[in-house]
Amino acid sequence: MLVEIAGAIAGLLYVYLEIIQKKSMWIVGGISALIYVTVFLDSGLYAAAILQVCFLLMSIYGWIVWGKAADEENSPKVNSLGWKKMFLSILSATLLYVVVTLILINYSSDPMPYTDSLIAVLSLLATYWVTGKHSENWIVWIINNAVAIYLYASQGLYPTVFLYVVYLLAALIGYRHWRKIA
Repeated sequence: MLVEIAGAIAGLLYVYLEIIQKKSMWIVGGISALIYVTVFLDSGLYAAAILQVCFLLMSIYGWIVWGKAADEENSPKVNSLGWKKMFLSILSATLLYVVVTLILINYSSDPMPYTDSLIAVLSLLATYWVTGKHSENWIVWIINNAVAIYLYASQGLYPTVFLYVVYLLAALIGYRHWRKIA
């Protein structure tokens, strides 16, 4: 439980840094991801554990992308997503959801494969949109966090439930804040 609480604290710091667009969020996010790999493996939530590995890799990618943007003098604080990127990334996420769900159903003992897979894929989609500084990422996080609260409560991961309630509130604040600065 202490490990889970440490992960939740790192996750809270990450989302705060994301809202105010600090590049250091990627380091904190990587630390949180490392911690949560063990939490989710211990709970049998394999897609959630793999998602944390993806978050670690996305943290590295985000650090690089946001670092390059910071080097450009007139880089925008928030970028337009665009219909083509939105369509292709949602289509890719849908296909990934089907694949991950089938893997979990057929090759794991995941207690909630459909929900675990949905959270994993929505999180990847939202994180991808965060790396591009697209305000629409917050909409995906709002949906994702609501579903995650249900999943983690059903598994008795109460510090993580608290974290995702805060994430849900932060996503609402983040969306509003990013739309203002767009």
